[in-house]
Amino acid sequence: MRDYSSQPKASHYRWVVVGMAFLANMIGYGLVHSYSVFFKPLALEFGWSRSVTAGAFSMYGIVHTFLAFLTGRLADRFGPRPVMAMAGTFLALSMILMSFIKSVWQLYLFYGFLFSFGVASIYTPSVATVSRWFVERRGFAVGLTAAGIGAGSLAFSPLSAWLISSLGWRMAYIIIGIIPLATFIPITILMRRSPFESHESGSPEGFRLSEAIKTPTFWQFCLSWMFTAMALWAVLVHIVPLLTDRGISIVQAGILASVIGAGSIGGRIGAGFISDKYGRKRIFIISLSIQLAMIIWLFFSRNLWMLFIFALIFGFGSGGWTGTVGAFPADYFGIRATGAILGLMNTIAGIGVAMGPYLGGFVFDITGSYDYMMLICALSTLIAIILASLLKPARRGGII
Repeated sequence: MRDYSSQPKASHYRWVVVGMAFLANMIGYGLVHSYSVFFKPLALEFGWSRSVTAGAFSMYGIVHTFLAFLTGRLADRFGPRPVMAMAGTFLALSMILMSFIKSVWQLYLFYGFLFSFGVASIYTPSVATVSRWFVERRGFAVGLTAAGIGAGSLAFSPLSAWLISSLGWRMAYIIIGIIPLATFIPITILMRRSPFESHESGSPEGFRLSEAIKTPTFWQFCLSWMFTAMALWAVLVHIVPLLTDRGISIVQAGILASVIGAGSIGGRIGAGFISDKYGRKRIFIISLSIQLAMIIWLFFSRNLWMLFIFALIFGFGSGGWTGTVGAFPADYFGIRATGAILGLMNTIAGIGVAMGPYLGGFVFDITGSYDYMMLICALSTLIAIILASLLKPARRGGII
């Protein structure tokens, strides 16, 4: 197989692809992270419980991760452009429709369903595309792509808080819904297939999806990702309500949420870069351990300075593992079916994304406190660390 990435044009253009993948993740996941800021205004206006309000996010977690498998396969077959066009359309449509909701079924339809189509069309296709453009610096490139998620939180959480406090939540949704309409036009145009996928270069090497799912490596990694995602998204969705319950203003809480995003940018880029040298598994476990330590820290944090330390380091730790997971499929299973394998992994991990926020809201409704949610998050992250420590290189013919 020819190494197209060593050719000047391909070497230059692959960074354009990374830039567009970064921007797509920034917009899509910036909107995801902003739900925490909209959480209390929605619940208060309509009198919804926290579990009902969080349930829309859990529905998003279920639907979008099952769709990730489909969009991953679509990107494998047709390339990233049509998938990115679908992403921009559904993101804009769902956010604008959210400004008109009057009942809970509309919340679940517009956010839990339509919004899911948009987000599902971003992470897996963009990371799979970037992974195929790179060989030696794959971890760094995927880390940069994933850093867009942190940048989205950094930008959209305080922006949403300011818009809500100034114009109300309905107008805020209209304004943030306009953003994808403009930004996904250049993203769709400039995201291209890697030359590695050219028919003249022959079939790419690696596992087929049917082969990958027969290995213990696949399932150990999926379950580890699922448990740590459960903890992460429980915290991210409930962090603004948790902070305002402790007497922090919504604007300050939005800023602290953005600090998590800022910390995660450094974690995603740094972990991706370092994992190219020291190994993906080692950096993954270290990042999970940082997340665990900060969840315990949050349990005892009451002062603003303690919450700031939590936000920054928690963001760095969670950003570290999210910045490396996207490179695992290509590393462990090759590039033959990267989109499909990553999509299925993301689908299984999505069970945790869905469970965490709903469980956090359910426990709060019963106890009137987020303390038990944090204990569950700590235990979930610990299980993820144990599973990650068992990871071994994938081999064909593995027994499940």
